[in-house]
Amino acid sequence: MRKKLVSVLGALAMAGAATVMTAPEASALTASPTEVCGPGYKVVDSEQLINRTVWVYLTYNSSNGYNCVVTIRGNGGDPVHMSADLTVQGGSQKSDTGYYGSYAGPVYAHAAGKCVKWGGFFSDFDQSAYESPWSHCG
Repeated sequence: MRKKLVSVLGALAMAGAATVMTAPEASALTASPTEVCGPGYKVVDSEQLINRTVWVYLTYNSSNGYNCVVTIRGNGGDPVHMSADLTVQGGSQKSDTGYYGSYAGPVYAHAAGKCVKWGGFFSDFDQSAYESPWSHCG
């Protein structure tokens, strides 16, 4: 009985740990990635930057072949240095960099049939950045 209880508690703890690293629901953000990028865009990837409150999102619109990247600060606040970056393989990097209270981006690029690198930057008292490897090819 004790072994079964420990196994169940361990599984619950692991499930709880997994949920900590998932992107927050749109209601917990100052803006949702699909609202910022526009109609038809769906989140295909995300990366947490800092303190579980800043996320970079990669979205894709299958009807037009465009990707969109946005960096969203979950709690909003005074403007801080942020960026959203997107590069289509064979092209140059596109970025939106500045001082924003809620989000950087959207940054768009046509990427149907190609790989992308995407990422973002956030800096207030701490700083954090992410750049993906070439991914989401096709």
